[in-house]
Amino acid sequence: MFAAVLGVVQIALLATTNRLTEVFLASLDLPPGAAGTSTSVPMSVPVSATIAGVLFVVILLVFQVISIVLIRVMAADRQDITRESYTRRMGWVTLNSIAASLVVSVLTSIGFVLLVIPGLFLTMSLLFAVIYVADEDESFIGGIRRSWSLASGNRWRLFGLYLVVMVLFMVVSFAIGFVLPAASTVSSVVTAVLTAVLIVYLMAVLTDAYRQLRDDTRTAQGTNLDRSVAGT
Repeated sequence: MFAAVLGVVQIALLATTNRLTEVFLASLDLPPGAAGTSTSVPMSVPVSATIAGVLFVVILLVFQVISIVLIRVMAADRQDITRESYTRRMGWVTLNSIAASLVVSVLTSIGFVLLVIPGLFLTMSLLFAVIYVADEDESFIGGIRRSWSLASGNRWRLFGLYLVVMVLFMVVSFAIGFVLPAASTVSSVVTAVLTAVLIVYLMAVLTDAYRQLRDDTRTAQGTNLDRSVAGT
């Protein structure tokens, strides 16, 4: 179900993005007939740039809310969607998950610009920032700190897991580009739908890893507390 909903959201996001791209290309006032300067973009929603911009922001917020609900359901290891999953402090969590995503993107981008290794290190360290915000209703700062703590001592395993998922992404993208014609409506729709499926899969893999590390940490803390009490 989540994959289907995210597929629709991805298509809507692509349509508004294409419209904004179309408007931008038209604003460049490129000479007619110049090679590769067509301002027509496949699957562009026929609205003004202002409306397309508003729709883009709204769709991004919808995508974020759906992602939060998905993470909460998976982190609780449930099959059903409870009312709490989509109502519990949703405004606060949405804003902080967006902030966490932006901060993580900036930090990892800086890391990759400096050298590849720092970028990979930061990516593995901050994998769970948004997941922790969604699961625990934490601030983005708390999410970043907790993600760093959970990743400590597990970065190589997380790197292997992340690498497998990224290779899968690349294989699917290559297959789509090889089979379907480039810059066509069909390829755009198929790409959006498959991207949604892969996003759900990635969230499932990362949330499962997060849940295991979270539970292991809680178990270790409980054991240490029992030992401390027994020693008094």
